[in-house]
Amino acid sequence: MRNRIAALGVVLALSTVVVGATAVALALTTPEDSAPQAAASGAMTDAATAAYPTLEDHCYIEGMIPHHEQALELSRLVLGAPGVRERTRALADFIVADQTAEIDTMRAWQTAWRGAIPAEGSAGGHQGHDAAQAAAGTIPTGCGDHAHMQMKGMATAEQLAALDAADGVAADRMFLALMIAHHEGALEMAENAVREGSNAFVRNSGKHVLVEQQREVAAMTALLAEAS
Repeated sequence: MRNRIAALGVVLALSTVVVGATAVALALTTPEDSAPQAAASGAMTDAATAAYPTLEDHCYIEGMIPHHEQALELSRLVLGAPGVRERTRALADFIVADQTAEIDTMRAWQTAWRGAIPAEGSAGGHQGHDAAQAAAGTIPTGCGDHAHMQMKGMATAEQLAALDAADGVAADRMFLALMIAHHEGALEMAENAVREGSNAFVRNSGKHVLVEQQREVAAMTALLAEAS
């Protein structure tokens, strides 16, 4: 495990400079948030006291949770394949740890929001969206046609089955190609959350995804080039 962690450090170090310019540009075009990214242990208390989330915020979380869940599935498939490079395994291990924590945090926010909805119902909903206001004690779940629910970059059932059946170099390359496309879809969702979201926790979640997953995309692109 120590060797795997060291390998991951080498992989991610390749992409630090690439992300820096994007992070600076994002900071210049988005409002400063007073609340930091919450850990799951404190998310329920803290998120309930932040600005009440709008439909944009809810739909980001509702879309990002299953998107992250597929990233976990892709990672676990490659970790179970024999003959995959140690650096690719290290990256898959990191994705499992990072995105599991994010899923736990986002689910804690949903629980906090349910308990904080005003008695008259949700204060959410943007002009131009058809989704109805949430009833008291609920959160919006009708995000199927919302931009955040398009979940771009998702692997098909056939692609998942092919990765499950692959091993060695084939599994390594297939995982990297699928995960790069998957991350690119998440980046688009995160950018929408940062630019359109109203809740501080949602915007900070989007910023984390933008910085971390751009770094991972750069690392995976380099790994894929080496395997060609």
